[in-house]
Amino acid sequence: MEDDILEKFEIYLDEKYTSDEERNTQKAYLSDIKLFLKYFEDEFGEKLVSFSRGHILEYKNYMLNKMNYKFSTINRKLASISVYEDFLIENNIKESKDIKKRDSYKIDLPYISADMLPRKTIKKLRLEASKWNKRDFAIIVLIDEAGLRVSETIKIQLERDVNLDMRRITIFGKGRKVREAFINDEIYEALDDYIKERNEILKELNTTNKYLFISNKSKKTGNHIHRSTVNKMLNKYIEKLNETKLHPHTLRHDYATTRYEEGYSDMRLKKSLGQTSNAVNRYVHPGGEDNRNN
Repeated sequence: MEDDILEKFEIYLDEKYTSDEERNTQKAYLSDIKLFLKYFEDEFGEKLVSFSRGHILEYKNYMLNKMNYKFSTINRKLASISVYEDFLIENNIKESKDIKKRDSYKIDLPYISADMLPRKTIKKLRLEASKWNKRDFAIIVLIDEAGLRVSETIKIQLERDVNLDMRRITIFGKGRKVREAFINDEIYEALDDYIKERNEILKELNTTNKYLFISNKSKKTGNHIHRSTVNKMLNKYIEKLNETKLHPHTLRHDYATTRYEEGYSDMRLKKSLGQTSNAVNRYVHPGGEDNRNN
């Protein structure tokens, strides 16, 4: 019965999480549930399918006091159990939720001021990319100026999502949420320049690709570039500049902090970032408002 329910749960996850980024989440959920069920079988000889509030409290105590997991790890595993519980309820195996919101730990993020953001490095990165590659420059400018996730950026489709005339890009974000990003002058010039080159490359190859950003490999396969391509690209320029390693998500933090300094409210930031949680607490690093002029 336990094996059967895990197979059904895996199918449930397959249908619910379809993007490349969500596939990693799906694997984590499945792995966490296997460990959850295994704990009760190994410790108590109990082959669980459904579970009670008592099981949640026992497993939480085990994770905290015996395994010494980080609070963030416990929260993630509880989130996995919550998804599994939703699956059980939808399949009439369980009647109601036993996981409570209070089960998760509230974690204060470490304080990072605006002065601690590597804004000078980001400027140098943009300048360096502009000298060598129009696609790379357009990706960096788009993430930094529009606050996009890498996963959102690589899946932008040119004809469907990009409207240079209306200065709008349609973004398909996490949880299948759709929003629009404004194309400012910096983004417009970078994209306009790159798209002309991109279309010429595809014309010479007598092929098509619906995605905005293409690579030597993807222009032949018709797929979008992989997120690792963006990471490697950033690392390449950072090494050239002899700067400290820069994660692409730092550009998103730079965007949020800059918009906050310009007067964006938390609600406006949440909408522009495609974020459901408090965007100010998560992405904004206050202080140093004049830092970008340095």
